[in-house]
Amino acid sequence: MHILFYILLASVPQWELSTSISYVYDTVSGEDNTVWCSSSGGVFNYSTENGITTVYSCPDDLPSPDCRSILFDSSDRLWIATGGTGLVMKDEDIWRTYSTFDGIPGQGNVNALVEAGEVGKDIWVGCDGGFARGGSAGFLPIVAPGVFNPDEVFSLAARNDTLWLSTDRGIYSLHGIDSPFSPDSWTYWPETQGLQLNRVRTGEHSIYACGVNGAMELLPGGESFEYIIDYSSASDSAIVDISETSEGLLAAGHGVVLRYDGSNWVKHGSGLPTSFWPTTFFEIDNEVFVAFSFNEYIVNLENSQTGYGFYRLQGDSWEFIGIPGIQCKKTHQIASLPDGRLYVGTYARGVEAYYPGSGWRSFEGSDGMPNHFQTFSVAVDPSDGIWASSYHHGLSWIRDNDNYSSQGDTILTFVKDSLESHWPTATIIKADIPNNQPVMIVGQNNGMWAAFRQYDSAGYPEEPSGILGFNGDPMGTMHWAPRLGNEGIASLNVRSVFPVSEDSLWIAFETGAGCQLLVHSGNPADPSEDSWYPGFGQAYNSSSGLPSSEVFCFLNAPGIGLLAGTAEGLARWTGSGFAPYLDITEQIKTMSVDSRGRIWCLGASGVYRIADGQADVFNGINSNYYPSSLYDWEYSFRDEVDGGVYFSSGEGLWLVTQEEGSASEESDVSFFPQPFVFGRDQLRFCGPSDTDPVSVDFFRLDGSHAGTVDALSVSSWIWDGTLEGKIVASGVYMVLVTIRDTVYQARISVVR
Repeated sequence: MHILFYILLASVPQWELSTSISYVYDTVSGEDNTVWCSSSGGVFNYSTENGITTVYSCPDDLPSPDCRSILFDSSDRLWIATGGTGLVMKDEDIWRTYSTFDGIPGQGNVNALVEAGEVGKDIWVGCDGGFARGGSAGFLPIVAPGVFNPDEVFSLAARNDTLWLSTDRGIYSLHGIDSPFSPDSWTYWPETQGLQLNRVRTGEHSIYACGVNGAMELLPGGESFEYIIDYSSASDSAIVDISETSEGLLAAGHGVVLRYDGSNWVKHGSGLPTSFWPTTFFEIDNEVFVAFSFNEYIVNLENSQTGYGFYRLQGDSWEFIGIPGIQCKKTHQIASLPDGRLYVGTYARGVEAYYPGSGWRSFEGSDGMPNHFQTFSVAVDPSDGIWASSYHHGLSWIRDNDNYSSQGDTILTFVKDSLESHWPTATIIKADIPNNQPVMIVGQNNGMWAAFRQYDSAGYPEEPSGILGFNGDPMGTMHWAPRLGNEGIASLNVRSVFPVSEDSLWIAFETGAGCQLLVHSGNPADPSEDSWYPGFGQAYNSSSGLPSSEVFCFLNAPGIGLLAGTAEGLARWTGSGFAPYLDITEQIKTMSVDSRGRIWCLGASGVYRIADGQADVFNGINSNYYPSSLYDWEYSFRDEVDGGVYFSSGEGLWLVTQEEGSASEESDVSFFPQPFVFGRDQLRFCGPSDTDPVSVDFFRLDGSHAGTVDALSVSSWIWDGTLEGKIVASGVYMVLVTIRDTVYQARISVVR
């Protein structure tokens, strides 16, 4: 039975996510002088002696990579607050997710956790839908009409028998913890209304709250919160965290830590990055640490793309401690090399590069790049090096020394004209490129292509724009061949470029301007033989057979021909126009083909797999893939080592592989309804026979056997959501259905 299961499992797509754990929201003390950190990419354990050890991540352990708070309860169960998928609990080796079906209010964004109570100790949850109390059996939303009814709870803290909550309406305290529905159990602190205090902390005696407008304190026996740091007139100096530490009372603001000396707040320690925001304080063995974000604005849970590691106070200075791994969640264009190296454009940390055996490193401003924000594009030059583009900062050529060390690397940046600002370490060279806003780069035999857009078509309607073919020696002579407006190209704002043969380039335009085909000489830097289709200055659009004139991507698919991804599905090139392909009707932003000829497309609801003329979609219900909101630029690329497909996303870099089995295998059994909602539905199935006894074996995605449900016939088989007397957790289960001597495979999605 297990042999059959692993054959089945091998035919199922396998998902891996590389994401950043460098943005730390909050921490909780662990054993043996360690801390557990909830981060943008999962939960991890850290110590000064061993660094980062245990990591719980998505999709192997968690349904979402975004972890905002963490708690070990009195029964040693691990609770994790996630952004988007609710609350997760780990009890020994069993993981369980709690969502709106289990009483967690809101849309799945859980911000804060605390354990409190006299008997049984409840878990209290603050989230985007309010407040709830519960435990392993489920949760109950808490509302006290007329007194407590916030839309969102940002932070929780407990001391003695009182809970403190920072909410969108200000600070509340719950002193009647055993009767939270009673209005008499609540106190509202009206002086905190409208002050955007998004964190509350309990000290030995005082209660502290902080946020955009500074920090406030409630003294023992006090009747109101009073400002202790008032920066309401200077929002750039907001307070992100405040804590009583072994160094005294500390507050963290924009690029600074302040200490209260008894009468004044003074700067505490030197060496912190002055441009970035801290996120939280913590201590290990009486040493004070502060985690930092990379954002150049106040910490925002929805913008936690990348962090900047830890700083530890050593004497009078802060010592930097890096967090390993990819540094930015929001990824863009991808380049994979046969030796296993990987280059990825990111939103906030320049080009991320992976070296087998060494890990990830960054090419950013301090390494010689002109900028580290909005590095949309990266592509391999067939001659030598890597090309990358930082939006507004032209084209950068990177000659990597092929190893993890930055020593010996060369970075040159080519711009249309001077840059308003750039890192002083960058080498800037003026060149004949359309403008300084490239958004995609690709290689094609004898050179490179880049897509450009106008900086602001309304404010700068005369700015040249289009595409650029180029080749040559960046250290010597380069050959630039722009194709601009009035030179054949149909639109000035190019979204993407896709070479499909030695001399053909498809071009997709923004704002519904369709697409165009350029047939050239075979040398991107030689425009002498350019031919434009459907004509000079003309584009293919919905009148040409495209499902939509909003075109995003192209793919030369084996056995199919050229496919175009549009806002309303796929289209196939007929030689003179387009025709709809398959029954996909949603937006397709990018697509690639794996080493076995299967096509993988990034859609709005998930990832489509196309094989043998059939399309299957994988999403958070029926796979380990966790969709994230699509943004302006999505990319994909085939892994040159294992043959899978990489996808960029707002959560990191996805890799999907499927090594064995047919992608279009169909089972002769069909379970319904899907997804199966516990407590609401009864699961049944259809099969090839109705008179023979049936046995259904359930397996978790890790291959472990979850249980068996038997029946005298297919029509009498019913499942209520329990196995071996226990309610199963939410998730996807593989099943093997045995009827006589035949075994059928299927998949069941369970929602609790």
